[in-house]
Amino acid sequence: MIKIGNQQMLREINISTLLHAIFEHGPISRVELARKTKLSPTTVSVLIEDMIREKLVHETGTSGSGVGRKMTLLNIRADGGYVIGVDLSSSPARCVLLNLNGELIANQTFKPVIGEEQIRAELANTIRTFIRNQQIPYELIKRIGISLPGRLDDTQSVVMTSNYLKLDRFPLLKMLEDELSIPILLTNDLDAAGFAERFSGAAKGDHSIIFLMIDYGTGAGIVINGQIYHGSGGSAGRTPFFSPYCTPVLAERLRRENPEPFEGQTPEEVIRTFVALAFDGVQPYHDLAELMIHEISDYCGKALLLVNPQKMILGGWITDNKLFFDRLVTAIHQAESSPYGDTPVLPFHWKMYGAAMGAATLGLYEIFKQKTVQ
Repeated sequence: MIKIGNQQMLREINISTLLHAIFEHGPISRVELARKTKLSPTTVSVLIEDMIREKLVHETGTSGSGVGRKMTLLNIRADGGYVIGVDLSSSPARCVLLNLNGELIANQTFKPVIGEEQIRAELANTIRTFIRNQQIPYELIKRIGISLPGRLDDTQSVVMTSNYLKLDRFPLLKMLEDELSIPILLTNDLDAAGFAERFSGAAKGDHSIIFLMIDYGTGAGIVINGQIYHGSGGSAGRTPFFSPYCTPVLAERLRRENPEPFEGQTPEEVIRTFVALAFDGVQPYHDLAELMIHEISDYCGKALLLVNPQKMILGGWITDNKLFFDRLVTAIHQAESSPYGDTPVLPFHWKMYGAAMGAATLGLYEIFKQKTVQ
């Protein structure tokens, strides 16, 4: 029995090694796979045939030109499975569906679910309805990622606290897996949004990034060597000193101190009006904008010097106005003042869909990551 168990474990490790290599380097030949993975050509051939039968991999053509034997190329089969990302941090909440190539197939919004009672009663059914609407066989859903505002436990399975969702020590992962019988993963919404930018957004292909959001909430997502960095107790990325610049807080302050320019405007409209006035040189908005730029850029510059990521991605209202954003980037580079050159600072690509996309792409990452012996 031990020998059979060891053989099965070795087979799973070898399959994960091949899937990871195909996902990262496909289209790729069997010969090249053997070279990259250090697996024998016979092992590669046998396992690839198994994966073709399981519709995870398919042959996509040949390589080479002219005289000589051409090699058949392999790639991940896009319709061999799907992943779902659900973002519970936004209003409305959002679902996305990706194929195994990470391509966005469908998206949908739904009303927020707040509190343990409502989440237990509605969330699993909402996900089932989303799956039915896509007319995809249930068994092809390989992973479901859930992004949420709040702190998770060390195993990323229990919501320790979420003020927005009104949850405390709630076993969300177990609840959904029991209801849906599909592997579930949980992640913080800002971690997810940062991972989405690294996977298929403004920092695609980079292994280390910092993602900073200032919008209705504030916080940072950190990816180091392709892994989300959670920190001790899952508290990495907290930026409470930017709370005065969150959309509702800043909008309320502006209306309170000088209501006339902002009469009848939504918080988002108040912020847009404020930035426009500031860059027209109107006081006191110009000086307030300069103070904000100084404080944000000083923090960002220190973070870049400390972590030294490949890119910094900014999200939220601070990216909406090009004049404001360009001025902020210039100030960040001045604050960074690194002898090795400026770190690229870019606006986020996925915007309102970032957290849902990140939750889904984390599911892809789990499918295609290389397994190792524990």
